[in-house]
Amino acid sequence: MRMRTQTRPDLRCHPVLAWRLLATRHPALRYAQILPIALLLWGLDDVARFRAGAAGAGMQHAVVVNSVSNTLGGAAAHLMNDWTLAHGAAALASAWYYILFQGAVTGVVGVVLIWRRAPAFRLHRNALVAVTLLGLAAFWLYPVAPPRMLPGYHDVISTAVPAFTSVVETNGAAQFASLPSLHVAWALWVAIALCTVVRRPLLRAVVWLYPVATVTDVLATANHYLLDVITAPGLLLLAYAVVLAPALSRHVAQFRLRPQPANGPVPAEAVSAGAPPWSACTAGTRSDDADCPRHR
Repeated sequence: MRMRTQTRPDLRCHPVLAWRLLATRHPALRYAQILPIALLLWGLDDVARFRAGAAGAGMQHAVVVNSVSNTLGGAAAHLMNDWTLAHGAAALASAWYYILFQGAVTGVVGVVLIWRRAPAFRLHRNALVAVTLLGLAAFWLYPVAPPRMLPGYHDVISTAVPAFTSVVETNGAAQFASLPSLHVAWALWVAIALCTVVRRPLLRAVVWLYPVATVTDVLATANHYLLDVITAPGLLLLAYAVVLAPALSRHVAQFRLRPQPANGPVPAEAVSAGAPPWSACTAGTRSDDADCPRHR
């Protein structure tokens, strides 16, 4: 007898397969993927600054978005903004929350998902990249200046942390990336991803306090409108839909290609009467089919 030999795939032609094999042998390498993902997200978030004409269009669109937000109840954001600026400790805390928490908390949650070996890690990882890509497309097509650049609002971050505005935040087009709010979208992603590894209901409720705090912060610091906050969940849902679409299409295609029984289902009245199913009676002889519903 000939021994059937199995040929191993050339890992040089399959870098993803090679990485998975290497990560299986060395589990600590699984955490290394956080770095390229972080660089990718940072790069995508920064690409918006190359959009020509974003300043003029962003200021025009900001007036429209501000009007819609006020109609939806966004006037309360003015009170939050005034109160935050009037209290130095609150202004400093909200400013550093806005500067640090989006990237830091998201990175920590990514590490937790890898550490806990969450089965849905790839889904959440790809959804995070997808929501950033979709946000970039929205910023590119419809740039919007944040409310802190409009009259009647206060730039809390520039007041509390002047170095951030003068050194880190430039006058590039990335400033006109208000609608939708990626801060809120990422915070919702954090809550959804953590709920896959947190089992206790009380802890899950605590997890959802993070998006609530983020919504409060972006409104109080005048970095986003109410409309930005409202559209963020829809953007995240769209990102998950985009990520799940290929797998769903494969399942639908497999279901359509699945062979169907030639004789169809057994009538309910025949089953209740004790008659043998069609698949059984058609397999026997002609005499055995006397009680089959097809031969009555």
